[in-house]
Amino acid sequence: MEKKFLQIVLKENGQAIGWLRYGLFWDIIPYKRKGLGKQLVFFWESEMRKCGHKLVMTSSQSNEEGQHFYGELEYKDAGSLLVPKEPLEIIFIKYL
Repeated sequence: MEKKFLQIVLKENGQAIGWLRYGLFWDIIPYKRKGLGKQLVFFWESEMRKCGHKLVMTSSQSNEEGQHFYGELEYKDAGSLLVPKEPLEIIFIKYL
């Protein structure tokens, strides 16, 4: 299953001055309970640490198992987003 994302870098005189990334906000994950997601999140966290980031953020809908997955990885509930006619989107953060 191929996922497509769009990244746009705004440059002025060859210097990056802005950035936008577009991806699917709600998506289906085909592989569960194989440890692959955990490995991927740990890799991503490691890359974010290398970049100097102290905090990461992700989300999961309230009717998805993902909310429990992130809890197991020490992510904390930081709020939510309510879109009409959609399940509550839970925002999670983790200090690195």
